[in-house]
Amino acid sequence: MPDKTVILTTLNAAWAQPNTMIDLFLDSFHQGEGIEYLLNHLVIIALDQVAYNRCTELHTACFMLTTEGVDFAAEKFFMTGEYLMMMWRRIEFLRKVLEMGYSFVFSVSCISRSSNNCFVSMLLHKMLPAISILCLPYGG
Repeated sequence: MPDKTVILTTLNAAWAQPNTMIDLFLDSFHQGEGIEYLLNHLVIIALDQVAYNRCTELHTACFMLTTEGVDFAAEKFFMTGEYLMMMWRRIEFLRKVLEMGYSFVFSVSCISRSSNNCFVSMLLHKMLPAISILCLPYGG
């Protein structure tokens, strides 16, 4: 993987329970062929204390992202005020990661990796453009 490249994902209490998407996400790195080493580049951004505690049980690189006066523990519904606040806080954090000289791949924890995943292959061979965006349809 290119120097100073990290894989980032977020976690809050709503997704931190045992046997949920975070477990599946992490397991996919173990089960994919030749990609387990990517866990060394994964940083899980915990949005609340419950998520941080769970993260430290599962992974070595956890970062607690706090926002004074805001509780991101519960699920935030798309386009609500709290959801937008959480997204802007995350974007601010990602900006700081770039300012520190890191490149990053941001992934939602519900996207798992496999040995034939084109995205991982492009990442490993430094073929990604400066910004890649995956858009999922919203059926709200």
